[in-house]
Amino acid sequence: MNLRKQNILIVDDNYEMLNFMQRVIKVLNYNTYKASSVSEAIDVLKHNTIDLLITDIQMPETDGIELVKFAEEHFPKVSKLVITGVPSIDNALNSLKSGALEYLIKPFTSDEFSKAIAGLLSKTKYSVISDSSEISDEYNFGEIIGHSQSFKDLIDIIKRVKDNKATILIEGESGTGKELIAKAIHYKGSFAKMPFISVNCGGIPENLMESELFGFVKGAFTGAAESKIGYFQAASGGTIFLDEIGNAPISVQTRLLRVLQEKEITRIGSTTPEKIDVRIICATNSNINDMIAKGTFREDLYYRINVIKIDTTPLRERKDDIALLTQRFLKKYGIEYNKPQITMDEKVLEILMRYSWPGNIRELENIIQRMIILSNGNNISLQEVPEYLKYNIPKHEEPFKSLREYEKELILKVLLAVDNNKTKAAKILQIDRKTLNQKIA
Repeated sequence: MNLRKQNILIVDDNYEMLNFMQRVIKVLNYNTYKASSVSEAIDVLKHNTIDLLITDIQMPETDGIELVKFAEEHFPKVSKLVITGVPSIDNALNSLKSGALEYLIKPFTSDEFSKAIAGLLSKTKYSVISDSSEISDEYNFGEIIGHSQSFKDLIDIIKRVKDNKATILIEGESGTGKELIAKAIHYKGSFAKMPFISVNCGGIPENLMESELFGFVKGAFTGAAESKIGYFQAASGGTIFLDEIGNAPISVQTRLLRVLQEKEITRIGSTTPEKIDVRIICATNSNINDMIAKGTFREDLYYRINVIKIDTTPLRERKDDIALLTQRFLKKYGIEYNKPQITMDEKVLEILMRYSWPGNIRELENIIQRMIILSNGNNISLQEVPEYLKYNIPKHEEPFKSLREYEKELILKVLLAVDNNKTKAAKILQIDRKTLNQKIA
């Protein structure tokens, strides 16, 4: 599975309108093709892969309705949006009958235009195609994959901090890739050839944490048969990543504060401080302010580790990245489980896009891995999707429409269903014909 940006063809004989639409589409990060006549538009459709056709109705020589009919007949998978500066119920009906999925009346705002496009291309900003190509560098920074605005903001911060040794705090929910961010900062920066030491503060017993972090000298305690350096000295010249820093006991926090203040450590059992040169990156999925209020985390240490703060975005708020991440995991586990050509049905991707992912990227990775293992042959179908994903009810993310907007949609649908017979439409809508005419007007 490979991904590409979706392509939008805009058709209008008004130069200013074309430029306006192109600017909006550029902000939305789709590819744009332009045409000022139906004949030009047909030529574009024939020679390019178009995902959405947006056309004006009033056009020279041939009108936009005929273009929609042509596209519906020859390119039925292309979504269609009709725009017009001369609104009428007949135009709306003809557009819908011809194959258009949406109808916009000029003048419309950039927000209205953006919402119409988003509704028609709501699955993802990318189309899935059967290909084994690598993910483009445009979507790939180290092991971090994405294309959403939050991904771009994250990469911008990483590029700003990667070449200095300022202390960094990464905060975010479990499973959002905090260690990958720390690795990107290290391996994309000036100190990439130096050590990167990752320490899970929640995975080391409390009575061993100080000796593991700071080292010890021979005879410091029972069993200390020889001196040993700790993680801080092992990371000398490079980066130490302290994951789940909120789990560090107060005694360790006190020693960490001295490390940050004095740039030195003292091994257990020694009285001689030793200078260190190391960048410290901390991470937590806990609310440290709550821990400070409870007295389980030192406030002065928090200020020391919070020189540069990076907040990770949960996957439910960066759904534009799900298709890219899915591609990465299909490739990774397809190779691991001897299914390098593994593909995925688009219906499965639609389900993945709808789910809220409380376990974030880690949960998505585990699900992909599971489906590859259970798949028959080289394709993941709906059969391999866990039941709780299939019947998950997505949260309402689109803004609610006004009552007037819902009423307009209903009237148009009913009129379309009864072939514009207003008497039948009024009966179905349970209003009189006069009221219906007033609403149409």
